[in-house]
Amino acid sequence: MSITLGPSTIASQFWCEMAVDLRRKYGEVSTPEKEKGSEIHKDRFLEVLEEIEVEIKTPGDKLHSNIHNMMVGLELYTNEGLTHELPILAKFDSAHIMGIIDEIKLIEEIQGKNKLKKTQIVEMKTRRSLNPPSSQQILRDKMQGMIYWYGLNSMINKETEMGDFWTAFDIDLIENNFNEPILSEAYMKSLQIPKEKQKEYGSLLSIGNLINETLKRASKLPELTKTIEIIYIHQKTLVEVHRERYNFDERFFTRGMKWALEYWSGKREPGSVGQLNSWKCDFCSYYTVCPTIHKKWKE
Repeated sequence: MSITLGPSTIASQFWCEMAVDLRRKYGEVSTPEKEKGSEIHKDRFLEVLEEIEVEIKTPGDKLHSNIHNMMVGLELYTNEGLTHELPILAKFDSAHIMGIIDEIKLIEEIQGKNKLKKTQIVEMKTRRSLNPPSSQQILRDKMQGMIYWYGLNSMINKETEMGDFWTAFDIDLIENNFNEPILSEAYMKSLQIPKEKQKEYGSLLSIGNLINETLKRASKLPELTKTIEIIYIHQKTLVEVHRERYNFDERFFTRGMKWALEYWSGKREPGSVGQLNSWKCDFCSYYTVCPTIHKKWKE
C-alpha cells in the first residue's frame, strides 16, 4: 500500500518522532509562530507569482491545482532563473513524497575551467529568536532540504512518472472514464473556464496531457547542484540570523529515509527524544498528551 508524505513531516521525525505520531492522532496545533511563518512564505510567493483563489472539491481538483502550480513555477524558472513555492512529487521505495520547495534559482558552478549553469534549492526558515538554530534544528532542516533535492532530482531525471500523480492524489483510473471530467464545476468556475469547454478541460485525458507536459518541462531544467542552502530569518525584523550551506549526502539521506519509513509502514513504534534531548519537550505543543512525558511524571 502506497503512502504519500510531506518532506517536513519526514524531517520532523529527526526532531521528535513521538510528536509526529501525536500530530497524526490529535491534529495540527496552530501557534502564532507558525501563522507568522506561513504569512512570510506567502509574501515571498507573491513577490514572483500572482495568487488565484480556487475552490477545491475533489481529488481531481487538488491534483490539477498542484500540476498547474508546478507548471507555472517551472515556466517562471525557465524564463527568469528563479521561482518560489515550487511543488514536487517523487517516489522513494513504496512512499510518494509530495511537497513545495521554498525557492529554486539558477546559479553558475565552476568545474575545472568551465562555468556550468545549475539549479540550486534554497529553503527558508523563520525564527522567533535572533539566536542561531541549534544543531538538532539544523539536522532536521538539512534532512528536509535533502528530501526536496531528491524529489526535484527525480523529476529532472525522469524518474517521476505520470502514474505517481494518479496514485498520490488517489485518482481511480478504472472508475473514471478518460473523456469525462474529474474536476468539479465549482473549481473550473473559479478558474473562469467557459461552461462549454469544461467537459474537455477537466477530463482525465486532458489532465494526463498536462502532467506529461509538466514532466517534460521539469526534465529540461539544468542539473541540480549538490549544494543546498537554508536561510534562517527573524520573524519580526526579517533579518537573516543564520545561513547553512551543505551538500546532498546520498548515504545519509537513504539511511534516514529507510529509518523514517519503518514507522510509517508499521514496522516499529514511534521513538521519543531520549534523556539527552528532553529539553525539546519544553517547546512541544503535545506536552500534555505525550505518553513519554506521562511516564516521566509517574516515575
